[in-house]
Amino acid sequence: MDVKILTNEHNEPDKQEKKVTISLFKFIITVIGAIILTAAVTTFALIGGDQKTVDNEAPKRSEFIKLYQVYDTLSENYYKEIDKSKLIDSAIKGMVSGLDDPYSEYMTKEEQQAFSDTMSGDFQGIGAEISQAGEKIIITSPLKDSPAYKAGVKPNDELIAINSKSVEGMTTADVIGKIRGKAGTTVTLTLKRGGGEPFKVVIKRGKIHLDSVESRMLKRKTALITVTKFQEGTAEEFHAALKKMEQEGMEKLILDFRNNPGGYLEEAKKMAGEFIPRGDVLFYTQTKEGEPTVYNSDNPANPITKNLPTVIILNEGSASASEVFAAALRDNGKAKIAGTESFGKGIVQTATPYKDDSLLKFTQMKWLTPDKTWIHKKGIKPDKNIELPAYANSHVLNPDDVYTVGEKNSRVKSLEVGLTALGYHTGKVDTTFDSKTEAAVEKFQQDHKLKVTGQMHGKSTERFTELLRIKLEKNDPQLTGAKKMINDMK
Repeated sequence: MDVKILTNEHNEPDKQEKKVTISLFKFIITVIGAIILTAAVTTFALIGGDQKTVDNEAPKRSEFIKLYQVYDTLSENYYKEIDKSKLIDSAIKGMVSGLDDPYSEYMTKEEQQAFSDTMSGDFQGIGAEISQAGEKIIITSPLKDSPAYKAGVKPNDELIAINSKSVEGMTTADVIGKIRGKAGTTVTLTLKRGGGEPFKVVIKRGKIHLDSVESRMLKRKTALITVTKFQEGTAEEFHAALKKMEQEGMEKLILDFRNNPGGYLEEAKKMAGEFIPRGDVLFYTQTKEGEPTVYNSDNPANPITKNLPTVIILNEGSASASEVFAAALRDNGKAKIAGTESFGKGIVQTATPYKDDSLLKFTQMKWLTPDKTWIHKKGIKPDKNIELPAYANSHVLNPDDVYTVGEKNSRVKSLEVGLTALGYHTGKVDTTFDSKTEAAVEKFQQDHKLKVTGQMHGKSTERFTELLRIKLEKNDPQLTGAKKMINDMK
């Protein structure tokens, strides 16, 4: 039985916040344009080895009579020509949406292909992370050495048009569809930087690989391995990182799974097998009618991890395969968990592919931890709860927006929280931009040799956001807590 857990950007559970926040090393974004990463979490299972496509003739059933009648009526009597395949796809999507399940979905050929590309780690596009800020599409950052990077695209550039077509009213998914394309082809982006005039950039698309594992040595022979998602090849990357850290003298290990939305369960299984001996329980699955089915480790544990003190850092963005991995290690006594309660994704979807390359996935089962706990909508509670400071979860301010005296909204509160963290705001933190907020902004601008206006806008906003990011990287209480926790382990 081959089970794969994927992430999906199309349906966002209510528990996942829909705001852009400041993360440890980058902004948490809803979609990564032209490479596509995702914020929402979906579990996806391919069962029974190689999947066979469905090619059965549908039987005539009375409950579908109305559906046929509506289709025939529209096909014959609509006032202009219609795309019949689009009608069928829409009908199927409507049927699935009737489940009221954010994890069940019907994908057309194009949607399924884009989704598969997302989880491979290999892309063809420009390599630029994007986010949606209100009605605007913002370039969060170009990936280093990507086509976008080489073309001079900068963080916080506003995307105005693609091939001279305005992006007004487009979603991030719409933008992705227009930016992506085969390597070697070109796309023209119209961008706006700060308060300047729009300008055009012609970018030649290329092949891009996005690694999912990063590693580095900290002090006291402690290794830090960060896993951003479980894509194809993540287990191989992780194995290489373990070997590299051992060669550099690793005696303790911290695994950072914060904001890891999940991915292929098979990759998580292989990674867990680096720690858990063959035959020990990794997790269970259970349908509504059956008894739990056990999944055991089928790999010999890596000698590198034997008696290796290990701490896993989780947060509310750690979901799905991240939770499977973390629970497997903790329940088997191989790791402790620090951070905050995880997302809580404990159900699995089965996929049915069709000959036209479309795909139907629907929730069929739940998964249980080795001690048979169902974490759905509950999450995994850490052994040591460590919260991030308030500014780490603040809204990222758009440099094009002007924040000035008299404004009242949640963005002003985020501004005041950030100014307080940087040592400039001493008044009450609320949603009102008052004279004290203005004075704090003026002092901030003066200290950083910016034009002193008392308004947060443009370069002031960019510098403000950058300083908060740097502060959080240098003063990461969850990582600090994990270090203390691992130093106390014997």
